[in-house]
Amino acid sequence: MELVLLKGGWIALVFVLLLMFKEIYMDAINWRWYLKQKWVFLKVAVPELNERSPLAFENVLNQLHAMHTNKTWAELYIEGVVQIWLSWEVTSIGGKIGNYVRIPEKYRDTLEAAIYSQFPQAEISEAEDYFEHLPRYDPETSDFDIFAWTFKLTKPDPYPIRTYLDFEHPTADTFVDPMSGAWEEMNKLSQHEMFVIQYILRPVGNDWKHSGYQLVKKLKGEPAANRAPRSRATEALSFLINPFLDLFISHPEPLTGRAQKEEPPSLMLHLSEGEKDIITAIERSLSKWGYQSKIRCLYLAPKAVFNRGPIVPAIVGAFKAYGSDNLNSLKPDLSRWTKVNYFLFEKLEKNFTRFRTDWRKRRLMKAIRTRWYYAGLKAYILNVEEIASVLHFPGIDVTVPEIEKVAVTKVQPPPELPVAADYKRP
Repeated sequence: MELVLLKGGWIALVFVLLLMFKEIYMDAINWRWYLKQKWVFLKVAVPELNERSPLAFENVLNQLHAMHTNKTWAELYIEGVVQIWLSWEVTSIGGKIGNYVRIPEKYRDTLEAAIYSQFPQAEISEAEDYFEHLPRYDPETSDFDIFAWTFKLTKPDPYPIRTYLDFEHPTADTFVDPMSGAWEEMNKLSQHEMFVIQYILRPVGNDWKHSGYQLVKKLKGEPAANRAPRSRATEALSFLINPFLDLFISHPEPLTGRAQKEEPPSLMLHLSEGEKDIITAIERSLSKWGYQSKIRCLYLAPKAVFNRGPIVPAIVGAFKAYGSDNLNSLKPDLSRWTKVNYFLFEKLEKNFTRFRTDWRKRRLMKAIRTRWYYAGLKAYILNVEEIASVLHFPGIDVTVPEIEKVAVTKVQPPPELPVAADYKRP
């Protein structure tokens, strides 16, 4: 060990210690900044006769993307500023479906303006967090139990899922909503059951699109697409070393005439229609704003009436409808959900399996209850069209009676209505 340190191993040790110090320092200042943020919990009542398509909700997400801000070096490494997020939650508490949003207080006006601009008849009010009435969960001592999971993408982010445009009839002007089955099953929950679909959404810049454009070039068969992009540090190192290497290494002469093989700019002419559709879908996805997203689901009920059987397949099936073999799909992350299978021997592993199950339940319950972005599975990118496809208000054709809607329509007063300043006592 001493020989390794004397021969230069201390440099690697110092480097590792500096990286550890950086991680601890960044976590500390990020947490300190986060605790200073003020949040507001809002309830959104759905318009009673909603005739707007998910395109309207896509416009809401476009406006909410204004939450994304560029940060200076001082903000990142001295103040500890991080990109903030919001949580939109579709809940069923005793069979009554509601929409709730947890968002930083400074962006409340942005949210209200975005929703009212697309849904003038909606109603937004401050509400009490429904988790506040729930005792702290412990798998062994609590009177209630949970089943929870997180959705993940089956392919890299640039591949999009199917969107609401794929469910619109081109001639009949109708929209077949895959989420209607999920709402119907959520509406059937009994008085003591609760289900939550939690969408954690953090707006992101355009850096995520670089890998998408590289994928498009690769699918088109462009020659430069197979070359791995080099970082700035690698390019700088090559700039310094290559002149010395050229003194000792001879390069072959470039081919000329017939010996030189000309590569076509791309292979688009040789691609099938299905392959071209994939490229078109990816390019369309890259043209829209994106959010780093996490979709979490939670079923909760007293142990005496706990029955996850009907609701879980209905929710998974609704999200499965947005999947495609040649594009992307949303599926539960089976490696983290609260159903743990034994490895070889069920009876021998019973206690260990129960321990793993309880550990996952505590972990997921804490993540959902705190709406913590950094917990669990790494976030994936969904664009505004994809999010609006799985998160939107029910249309007028969806007949789910227990969705909380605006009971009274609000209209502007007539212009000739007298006001107090115009009133004169007789």
